[in-house]
Amino acid sequence: MFAIHARYRGRERRRAELVRNSAQALSTLPGVGEFSVLGVEDIAATIDTPSATCDTTMALLSHGDWAVAIGVAPTDEQALNLARTTLGAHARAGQVKVGIRRQKEAAQDVAGAFLMLAHILAKRTPEGREATSLMRSGYNQNEAAAELEISKQAMSQRLQAAGWQAELAGWRLAVRLLEQADAKTK
Repeated sequence: MFAIHARYRGRERRRAELVRNSAQALSTLPGVGEFSVLGVEDIAATIDTPSATCDTTMALLSHGDWAVAIGVAPTDEQALNLARTTLGAHARAGQVKVGIRRQKEAAQDVAGAFLMLAHILAKRTPEGREATSLMRSGYNQNEAAAELEISKQAMSQRLQAAGWQAELAGWRLAVRLLEQADAKTK
């Protein structure tokens, strides 16, 4: 089982409202359980699959103001507890910590994959975020270019500059590592 515990680390004045709205939005992602709001800054949920875990983590990293912990354990409750304790009190925005029951090295590998992904996301321009968001939503390059009213070549250039291929490779790596870790916890 998978769980995410995230803490808002931004400077929004109406942080409680932002945290509630984020919890509601993330709860609509496929394979994601309902995010609970824990206090003013924290949210947590169980997640069904490695890919949904990666999608949710990427959404939080894309925002830029969340510290994230992923827990992988045999039960929902164990995964949630592991994510909560892994996050710790001093987690920083853009940081992903991973706790995997009895698999310290695997946890470090997953955290490393997300470190690379966070680096890619942090370097994106607004145009790059817009282009990759459409691709992540299932559009092909031609459809995304039409949606943005740009040429296919311009779309290709935006995706290249945004590191889209590196994001895909990192996402696949993180999914595989989470699958392997989950199999070993059972």
